[in-house]
Amino acid sequence: MCSKGQLWAETQRANRVEALRTLITKELGETDTITLEIGCGHGHWLTAYGAEYSKEKCVGIDLLNDRLKKSEAKRLKRGLTNIHFMKAEASEFLDAIAPHVRLAKIFILYPDPWPKARQSKKRFIQAENLTRLANIALPGCTLCFRTDHEDYHLWATEKLLEHPDWKVLPGAQWPFEAATFFQNLLRDKRDCLAVRS
Repeated sequence: MCSKGQLWAETQRANRVEALRTLITKELGETDTITLEIGCGHGHWLTAYGAEYSKEKCVGIDLLNDRLKKSEAKRLKRGLTNIHFMKAEASEFLDAIAPHVRLAKIFILYPDPWPKARQSKKRFIQAENLTRLANIALPGCTLCFRTDHEDYHLWATEKLLEHPDWKVLPGAQWPFEAATFFQNLLRDKRDCLAVRS
């Protein structure tokens, strides 16, 4: 039985998902395949990627308005029409994607590691979210995860190895390099690449 607080939270989430569904439809139109960056930060990486791969429709999501404003400014400065930045919580965005839209590539660069043991449940890489991604990913879709945090790297690799829909690619090369705000700040990088099986 749901408490009033739980019911209110579920209703608020459903409203956000519906608003996102409308926004995604407006921004992407009939697009049926996207490259997704979860936690796009200031947009450094995705704008560089979108400029290099101009035929791909790219979407970057983040929760912070200031980051999204900086991302949008970079997109406009380069005149890129194949990139869209949206304010969204990742699981809500994935739940809002139209049934015909599929993910071709997924990038997660330097997510919050939530380093304390009690915080690990807040990490995006969880079985439930990997299933969400798998359900809308094309066969052969690559999931590219990068962190500076050793424990989160081990965690993400383990979760991907355990998940039946993802196959970890040991030693696989990162598909596109571009300097990012966080990479320049943190310098260290640990990668894990997986493919939708």
